[in-house]
Amino acid sequence: KKSRDISIPMHFALLLVLLLSASCFGQLETHVPSVPVGVVIHNGSQSSHIHIDAFYDLLCPDSKNNWPILRDIIERFSGDLTVRIVLFPLPFHHHTFFVTRAAYTVVNHNERVYNKLVSLIFERQMELKTGAVNLTEDEVRERIASIIASGNLGVTSAEVMAGFSDDSMYNRAVLDWKHSCDRCISETPSFAVNGIKVPEASNFTLEDWIKAIRSLLKPQ
Repeated sequence: KKSRDISIPMHFALLLVLLLSASCFGQLETHVPSVPVGVVIHNGSQSSHIHIDAFYDLLCPDSKNNWPILRDIIERFSGDLTVRIVLFPLPFHHHTFFVTRAAYTVVNHNERVYNKLVSLIFERQMELKTGAVNLTEDEVRERIASIIASGNLGVTSAEVMAGFSDDSMYNRAVLDWKHSCDRCISETPSFAVNGIKVPEASNFTLEDWIKAIRSLLKPQ
């Protein structure tokens, strides 16, 4: 019985070597950001040992529906949780990358109002989805700036518009997106608890979260 020829064409082998070399070189040249990804929206006490990363898209209806649950568990377990939101702008929510950049402009001015910003965008989400279908990109940015300025967050429309030209705001949005991809996030909302991705948490009810958190708070 003849053996099967599994030889690799030379040009393909060379391409493979180049790709592997580029990959290794890229690992050596990894850029470590000057700030952590995401925004901590609730910092528990110093003894807090439960850290939740919530991967949200601010134009995602499922993220919007999850937000009241996340706020509720923060209130119930205030001293025991550190909660961080990492924005993951999904490509099929057309204007969400603009919203993400605007969110970081607000954070740059006053991180303490981030919770109010998230609530504001969720409340007026449809104005940036079906309500923005026929708008140009400039008009979309102007609408985002107008919505944020109306929320009494201490950020003016002009400041939000200036943020769209700020490379650092662009880079923070890209950093969140790359981090989410690195964690194999593919949908929103998604969650990691103490650094471990918990896929089933995307469908957790409030009762599910309460049960899960209480189990983690029990002495081991």
